[in-house]
Amino acid sequence: MKTKIITVLSVVLFYSVDVLGQKNEFNLIKLDSTWGQEVIYFPAREINYVGVGDIRFPPEGWIKPEHTFFWSYTYAWKIDLNRKITTKELASALVKYFNSLNKVDINDKADKRKATATIKEIKKKKSTTFFEGKVDTYDRFATNKRFILNVKIESHLCKKTQKTTILFTFSPKNYKHEVWKTLDDIELVNGFCKK
Repeated sequence: MKTKIITVLSVVLFYSVDVLGQKNEFNLIKLDSTWGQEVIYFPAREINYVGVGDIRFPPEGWIKPEHTFFWSYTYAWKIDLNRKITTKELASALVKYFNSLNKVDINDKADKRKATATIKEIKKKKSTTFFEGKVDTYDRFATNKRFILNVKIESHLCKKTQKTTILFTFSPKNYKHEVWKTLDDIELVNGFCKK
């Protein structure tokens, strides 16, 4: 009996270490542990890239309409894309993501929750391209109403790994609102382009 317990504990410990190691491996965003995390593996949510997504939610307020951080969060992708991503691709991927998040039936013409997105390129700096845009979507988590999310995007083409790492920051607040002071300080982890 004692041998069985030790064996079971050893197996649990082995898999716990393995799972924790995997989580750290996909830690793409430099934020402390107070931010909630969800990891998504692509292809997923109708997005056909191959890679991983790291979603981070602020310590409080994300789902509270009266809170400063309502629907304000960040999302990073590391995908197998060895070329510059276009504004059209980004807009399409965001529409797919939010439609999937809201469980929209895209074939149902009467479904008023369907998302739309507009993205424009702002500037380039070496292998990084910066974008801004808007996502007109639906909030099925708190208000059950349509709303517009402002989005800032940094797309990094990593020649060493032949991958693209993209950082998104979202908020319904305008870009001059104080919430963007926090969102604009969010960065990818050091060395994201080396692995």
